[in-house]
This record gives sequence, structure tokens and C-alpha cells, in this order.
Amino acid sequence: MSDLKYNRAFKKGLAAILFCIILFSSIVAFFVISKIQYDQLVSDMELLEATIVDVDSHVRRRGLNWQEIYIEYEVDGIVYNRELKTDTKISFRAGSGAHFSVGEKVQIFYNPQNPEIIASPRSVSVGYFWLIFALLFLGIVLFALSWMLKSRHKYLVTQDEYDKEGEELKRIKLAEKQQKKQDKLERQEERKKNNKTVRKILKIVLISIVALIGAFLLFHFFRGFIRGLTSYML
Repeated sequence: MSDLKYNRAFKKGLAAILFCIILFSSIVAFFVISKIQYDQLVSDMELLEATIVDVDSHVRRRGLNWQEIYIEYEVDGIVYNRELKTDTKISFRAGSGAHFSVGEKVQIFYNPQNPEIIASPRSVSVGYFWLIFALLFLGIVLFALSWMLKSRHKYLVTQDEYDKEGEELKRIKLAEKQQKKQDKLERQEERKKNNKTVRKILKIVLISIVALIGAFLLFHFFRGFIRGLTSYML
């Protein structure tokens, strides 16, 4: 067993799993810190209803959407206008997945000592969504890690097999590199052909324009010459 080692597929899979564990664990940690900051912020705040006065929607290719929501609220006869978000250093976007429209009402917390400081309960709701998402996929990743570790003996190879696998991967990468180079050369040749065709067309157009201008000038020249000759003869 001393001359056996794990193949590259096992190492890459393990690295990918560890990356996912770090990623989803970071989301969980992000939520925990955000929730602590949120609870500390709203502990001395009061609940208030605000009116949405403007919405700037953003839609991405994969269907994920978020909104920049601007609200208006009144405290002690003073009207405040600002974006709907929680005023903490770490906070989930309050407009993630939102479908609000102008005129709708939203609940906010505000600081009686400084009403410009607010907190959005929706940012916590968005945080819970990401927490559930992270925990779900973290569980899947941990299950995959457990399965890989239990089946790790299947990925053991000799040094010769490991070297052979490495040479095969090198050949594949070299072939892919050569194919990309060939594709690039073909695209360059295609562009050159297109450029030649465009230059030919432009040349024909230019010659045609010059010919028309020349014909027009000759026509006027001979017409004037003929008129002058006719007047002289008469």
C-alpha cells in the first residue's frame, strides 16, 4: 500500500468539495453575524410603516432579480426619504427577490434618537432564505464528502498509473490547446476573407462613384462645348 496514491480525479473532487464547504459555511457565518447585528440594532428601535415612492428593478439572466426600493416615512412631523435597507455593516439585500411597486406599504424599524437610521425586517427574511439554501447544500456536500472518504480505496493507483494518467491529461490539454489555436487561425482566416470581400466591394463602389462623377463632368463639358459650337456656327 505504500506505493499507492490517490488519483487526480479524487484530489480534484476533494478540492471541489472543500471549496463548497467553505463557501456554504461562509454564507451561514454571514447570516449569523448579520442576525446578531440586526438584533442589536433593533433593540432600541420602534416599528413604523413606510410608503414606497420609487423602485429600480434589476433582472439577471438566470431569473434572479432584486430591487432598489426607496421609501418615505414620517417621524415627529418630519418626512424622511431613503433606500430601504438595514443600517448594519453586514446585511442581506432587502430588495432581493422583491416585487414591490410604488405606493405599497412596508414595515421598518427606526431609531427614535436618529430617525434616519432604519432596519428592514425583510433583510432578515432574505437572510433566512440564504441560510436554508446554504444548510441544504452544505448537507449535500458533506454527504458527498462522506461518500468519497468511504470509497477512497477505489481511487488508489500505483505510481505508474498515476504518471500514465498525468501523461494522458497532458495529451488531452495539448490537443485542446492545439484545437483552440487551430480555431483561432480559422477565425483569423475567415476575418481576412471577409475583409478582402469588403475591400473589393468598397473598391468597386469607389470606382463606380468616380466613374459617375467623371461621366457627369464629361457630359456637362461636351454639352457646353456643343452649345458653344452651335452658337458659333449660327
